[in-house]
Amino acid sequence: MWSLDGALRYVPLAALYDGKQYLIERYRMSVMTLASNARLKDRPDKKWEAAGFGATATLPSVASELAGIITTKPGDGGVLAGEIKLDDQFTQKSMRQTLLKHYPVVHIASHFNFQPGNETKSFLLLGDGGHLTLAEMKSAANLFGGVQLLTLSACNTGVGDGAEVEGFGTLAQRQGAKAGVASLWPVADASTAVLMREFYRIREANPTSTKLDALRQAQLGLLHAKGAGPASSQRALVHEPADPAAPHDFRHPYFWAPFFLMGNWL
Repeated sequence: MWSLDGALRYVPLAALYDGKQYLIERYRMSVMTLASNARLKDRPDKKWEAAGFGATATLPSVASELAGIITTKPGDGGVLAGEIKLDDQFTQKSMRQTLLKHYPVVHIASHFNFQPGNETKSFLLLGDGGHLTLAEMKSAANLFGGVQLLTLSACNTGVGDGAEVEGFGTLAQRQGAKAGVASLWPVADASTAVLMREFYRIREANPTSTKLDALRQAQLGLLHAKGAGPASSQRALVHEPADPAAPHDFRHPYFWAPFFLMGNWL
């Protein structure tokens, strides 16, 4: 467990390499935040239910990502029971209403735009085109209260400016989330969908597994995979479209190393 400050908070620990192995191949790693200290010992529910939110307009893999994670009716392929709000159903109002149901897991797959030094221009893109800014999140007391895991399947959600503006993941913990999965750079759409589906599948298939175990195994799955995956656009607000004729190999750290677990690792 790492307790980091300053620029060290933005080092992709999983990708540190000694010439033979990546650090993720040797250790399970999580990052402790001040907001998470009092909740580190809390054990999550063995059986999770989830609320999923996503924007698919420029992220074609989001729909399949959420469908592979959350089942809204028997036999539809997800691993966690729950509900999904996509596109026009994913509004600030519907998000707040759904959070009041206190799902143990909340998974958000969309664009995130971070502007250093400016909370009002740092925002999560909602499915209807609206924005949830960090300033609005900061003013919504206990917005993520009762959430055992908040997965932010978007770009730069673990990045702050080190001074005035906290990152999405850190702020979400201050607003009640016991743990979070966040990212350090603009993540790729297709590989992120694969990683996230595997993360939840591994955790559900192994009742004694921790969140940290499951995330590590999902990352190692991409690292050690044979063959190549499809080309992938980024979950940033400005990105180049994927070229289907140019597949990418998901073994590179770019695809699996940006994600890390913050807070409660159980």
